[in-house]
Amino acid sequence: MNKVPTRITLLLTGIGVLVTVTTATDWLWQVTTDPADDFAPSWSPDGATIAFTSHRSGNWDVWTVPVGGGTFTQVTTDPDGDGIPSWSPDCTTIAFHSKRNGDYNIWTIPAGGGTATQITTYPGVDKCPSYSPDGSTFVFHSNRNGNYDIWTVPVGGGTFNQITTDPGADEFPSWSPDGNSIVFTSDRSGNSDIWTIPAGGGTPTRITTDPAYDYLPSWSPDGSTIAFTSDRSGNWDVWTVPAGGGTPTQVTTDPSGDYAPSWSPDGAYIAFDSYRTGNDDIWVIVSDHTSITPASLGEVKATFR
Repeated sequence: MNKVPTRITLLLTGIGVLVTVTTATDWLWQVTTDPADDFAPSWSPDGATIAFTSHRSGNWDVWTVPVGGGTFTQVTTDPDGDGIPSWSPDCTTIAFHSKRNGDYNIWTIPAGGGTATQITTYPGVDKCPSYSPDGSTFVFHSNRNGNYDIWTVPVGGGTFNQITTDPGADEFPSWSPDGNSIVFTSDRSGNSDIWTIPAGGGTPTRITTDPAYDYLPSWSPDGSTIAFTSDRSGNWDVWTVPAGGGTPTQVTTDPSGDYAPSWSPDGAYIAFDSYRTGNDDIWVIVSDHTSITPASLGEVKATFR
């Protein structure tokens, strides 16, 4: 019988970070520890950095931190609230929504900080931007037609395209890695579920059907899986489901709330925000840690980060 080591230091692939594992189920680590709330992580496409929303400056702003820990960078500094960051594919720019002119609109800013550029100017709600894989277009949700729907607009501004038209509320969109589909949350079935739709509009597909609340979807880099937040276990946790629909898998099981999953670019890890320490912080977990057996733990050398 293989003996399970009680303490191993692992070099995680793609990130180059040393993580100490103390038990066979200790496949997660805490990225932020500030007493202020940190939430809505967004993993950079190069795998090196996580952007997130934080109140650590006394105001809601966008911040970044290296995945393995290090210096925190305050990216936005406007006195109005900024949040829900999304990286451009080349990692040079971060999109976010802001209420800095009295209404929620989409803005961009250099990833290291600087002058922000306003993309949308609607006197209502344009929120939760997500870059297309080629960096040319934003998808976001908006009430600009009197109802919350999914819209797209070129990154440099231009013609708006309404993707969904259902009278239910469609929110929190995320682009598929191949650029052909958009995943979003909708209550159009009378319940909050995960749906997908062709990027140019068309017939949507319902991915989850549980009577619980499913929302905040995030597509895996290979397009095969969607991570999302759900209270279907009686607690807010991160779950995954095949992108075409199927049986969901519970990823986190802590009794506190876990929210807003974001995949690493190699698909091996999921960042999320959690109240498990009594404060909202950013954490990372191995995305398929349930497949790791205690017997294999002693053979792990350079496969996790």
